[in-house]
Amino acid sequence: MQNNPPSRGVRDSGMTLPELLIAMSVMGIIASVLATSIIVTLRQADSTEGRVNVARAEQTIDTWLPTDLASTDVTNVTLPAVDTDPAAMPCTTTCGTIDFSGANALQLAWTNKEPGTPPVEVITRVQYQYIKVDDEWQIQRIECVGNQPCTMNVMLHDLKAPADEATFNPDFDKPVWVMDVAVPENPTQLDLSDNARRVVVTIDGGGGSEGAGGGVNTVSLTAGGSITEEIDADQFNVPSFVRAKSRCGGPVTLIIDDSGSIGQTNVDNVVRPGAEAFIEAFRGTPTRIQVIQFSSNAKAIGPITDDPTGWHRYADMTNDTEVDALKASLSALDADGGTNWEEAFFHTFKKSDGTNADTLPNRVVFFTDGVPTVNRTTVYTGYDFIEGDLVHYNDGPYVNFPAFTGNTLHQESFDRADVILDEHRGTDLIFVGVGGDLEQNGNWIYNPAAYTDRYAYPSSATNKKGKDVIAYLLANGPAGHVPATDNGLSPNDPNYAYTNPETADYYLQSGFSQTAFAAAMKAAALKDCGGTLTLQTKYKGGPNDGMNVTTDEFVFENTEYRDDAVPTPNVVSTEPRRVTTSALFRTGTFDFEISGGATYFSADIVPQELQTLDGYTFQGWTCRAGSDPKMTTKIEITDSTWEGFTVDVKANEAVSCVLEVSQP
Repeated sequence: MQNNPPSRGVRDSGMTLPELLIAMSVMGIIASVLATSIIVTLRQADSTEGRVNVARAEQTIDTWLPTDLASTDVTNVTLPAVDTDPAAMPCTTTCGTIDFSGANALQLAWTNKEPGTPPVEVITRVQYQYIKVDDEWQIQRIECVGNQPCTMNVMLHDLKAPADEATFNPDFDKPVWVMDVAVPENPTQLDLSDNARRVVVTIDGGGGSEGAGGGVNTVSLTAGGSITEEIDADQFNVPSFVRAKSRCGGPVTLIIDDSGSIGQTNVDNVVRPGAEAFIEAFRGTPTRIQVIQFSSNAKAIGPITDDPTGWHRYADMTNDTEVDALKASLSALDADGGTNWEEAFFHTFKKSDGTNADTLPNRVVFFTDGVPTVNRTTVYTGYDFIEGDLVHYNDGPYVNFPAFTGNTLHQESFDRADVILDEHRGTDLIFVGVGGDLEQNGNWIYNPAAYTDRYAYPSSATNKKGKDVIAYLLANGPAGHVPATDNGLSPNDPNYAYTNPETADYYLQSGFSQTAFAAAMKAAALKDCGGTLTLQTKYKGGPNDGMNVTTDEFVFENTEYRDDAVPTPNVVSTEPRRVTTSALFRTGTFDFEISGGATYFSADIVPQELQTLDGYTFQGWTCRAGSDPKMTTKIEITDSTWEGFTVDVKANEAVSCVLEVSQP
């Protein structure tokens, strides 16, 4: 047997030294990368959990908190409506089996009226409680309605624990590290339509490095609140937080004097154009307007929208057809008869039987050229009640004053108007007095010292000018109103305007100037609506052309707005704000506080959530301020046929913009 030596071409298994060195280098690089990845992941775990918690918070708490915020009138301090006392309880004897050992982060309360005779007022309290359950810290929503047992739902899980659980006292320590609440200062001093009526709730999901990886650890929800008495009886949904109230909107009454002393020429050339300017200033805003025409008698004119009797007629300013019909009804104005202030205010605030109107105005703009000469006891208004069934106020022994003449100041007629207004002094009142007759003295025998007794008069009459009688009615005393001041131009100058419409409630003009009267009426209209931008969505083309889109929600975002500084505008705000139009809320309004020397703001508006609008086709935007068109600049949206726009909003105009869409 022959033994063959091993072949020189065959090698033993194994690695050479160079191969071993290369392998070790590659493994070192891989190990280093893996170690770095693990370290980064571990470091980001806390923040990632915070962002996950925030995402969960947006999905869960958004179901409840926005509606709770929108239901709460923050100006009601008697409930209290907003309570951040950690020890606050939402119930007394009917709390049920719920554990209240945690800390109150936020308690909201509001009143509802349940059916009954008379209706029963029920208080709803909702508390967001921070509490530890087993090893988990939670936010629970606890709802207590009237005397019914409370109910509870867990809103948020796995929240950050107190820094020192051993010393945490839920009766004294506010859990601001999880749920921080900011409420308005001096809520009782806020205007009921003021945008300052807002509660801001910030929820912290935890995490120590906000923004790492592109996320955020906190989310804020905000709402301005609502007054339940203002919600229509047939409205079954309370406003959501994206529809927080604007300072522009609500019912407004314009009272127009067309008595004989004005003269038909002034009615045709001054009063009617001024009233048209007033109505036009509101076109496209979330406002309803009724016009009361009065002389010896009074009546509501315009389209009938919500009152089959025609006693009150409010026109919807977002409906062009109703706006045009209301303006057309002004043709009924004619110079005839006496001056019956009582009739004017009776038709504004009352039904024919003397009870309060179903819709009470937020604001009343009252125009007259003279003092009251007659009242409801001295005239017969045959279109609203039968003779002998007169409803009026302030019956009493009117003695020791000049007899009724029908063409001079009549004390009883003043008192009867004043007593109606005394029941509605919470209404915003703006008076416009025009004409030389207001400089004339009249027999004024009212006794301010005996105000608590309307029927106690001095033995002899005193004199008061007509303009002072109006001021007395407005302020319910010899002072208190804020007179309007113009910009120093001639009343015939087309640029004639007023410099303080936000504070003025009395516009006094010596003569009938079309420009000056129209300026006064426009200033009265824009007291709250000036500097606002209202959005609507309407069909273009087809059988529904011009009608509001009511089947889906359209979301709009004000992404940024800038002032008019030259040559480079200053960015005023980049904090996104959103409004939504829908079947229940056909308009959404952005408010702009234009001050600091700025004449206007340039606002960017961009539609959002376009994936929900596949059934619609974008057609375009149209904007106007009253009847005047507004120029816009297109904002393109990447990879979309939809567009946003930029529009200038001035302090003395209410801008209305319509998104026009079509459907197949």
